[in-house]
Amino acid sequence: MRESAERGRKSVIDEIAAIAVVGLCAVERRRYAMSLAKDRGYVFVPAEQTEQGIEAIDRLVDLVGMTSGMHGFVLEYGDGADCAEIIGALSAPDTRAVLTDLVCVVDLACLHSDLDSEARAGALVAQIEFASTLALLAPGTADSSGIEGAIGLIAHLAPEARRFLLCEGAVHEPVCWQFGHRPPAAGWTAILNSEFRPPARTGSVRACRFEQARPFHPQRLQAVLGAAIGEGCWGRIVRSAGFAKLASRPYVTAHWDQAGTLLTLSPLSADPLPGDPLPGGGAELLALGQDLAFIGFDLDDAGLCQALDRAVLTDAELLAGPMAWLGYPDEFPAWDSVHRG
Repeated sequence: MRESAERGRKSVIDEIAAIAVVGLCAVERRRYAMSLAKDRGYVFVPAEQTEQGIEAIDRLVDLVGMTSGMHGFVLEYGDGADCAEIIGALSAPDTRAVLTDLVCVVDLACLHSDLDSEARAGALVAQIEFASTLALLAPGTADSSGIEGAIGLIAHLAPEARRFLLCEGAVHEPVCWQFGHRPPAAGWTAILNSEFRPPARTGSVRACRFEQARPFHPQRLQAVLGAAIGEGCWGRIVRSAGFAKLASRPYVTAHWDQAGTLLTLSPLSADPLPGDPLPGGGAELLALGQDLAFIGFDLDDAGLCQALDRAVLTDAELLAGPMAWLGYPDEFPAWDSVHRG
């Protein structure tokens, strides 16, 4: 009998809904999270408590999960919250609170300055891209074209998320996203998968894709990046991501990850070295090439892609082979030697 009761108790607890609320504007984030909790009849859990980890959340669920009239939790997270970790923790099979909605509160008045900040741009873009709901606070003095551009950018970054303009006292309609199956797709992944559909109203926001079979010459790529991101020669690139190959590191595919003014290239996988056995047998074929998505304001996609084309290896350089490429000057940050780049 006790065993049956325990199973019933766990079943109820396992189905308790959790809404995560993130955002870089602490005042607006908390205000909206509290309004959402009140509207839904959920328990509000402040960032000071969620930063203690999923174990603290599970204990709270145990304490109040069986309370009459308790329908779920609104979990506020601080500025430095990692959305991937939130989704992972609240989608695990043994978690007691199940994530149904990840809300990112964005103050459109601060959007451009946050994107110009190395310390905030990456966090802001990640929060937007992982969100299932975007609660947008429009500045009262902004012109309509500025708001349209900001919303257009957000629609490009997070095409699957529901967008909601914040009004006094209003909250968005309930969302039930199955994060355990997959999080919402970011705009750059939709672009690379040829699944992106531009929104009807984008302002001056544009997106483009660059594909090229040849690897980049590291010095020429550095020059293009300086002109593209540092000087804005082909428009203001807000976000770019995908997969890249440096000739000077021919056996490693890199993940290209740029938000605002900061770009990182991190090793994604090590390709076979000459002489290594291949799964299908036969001679080695190096995995070369680029597949990149770009999102930004007033993008000159033709000019940008032409500049990137000029940064890849020439015919003569390509024929020289990997041993010659390894000698190219390379000022990109070093990778762990385990990747053999």
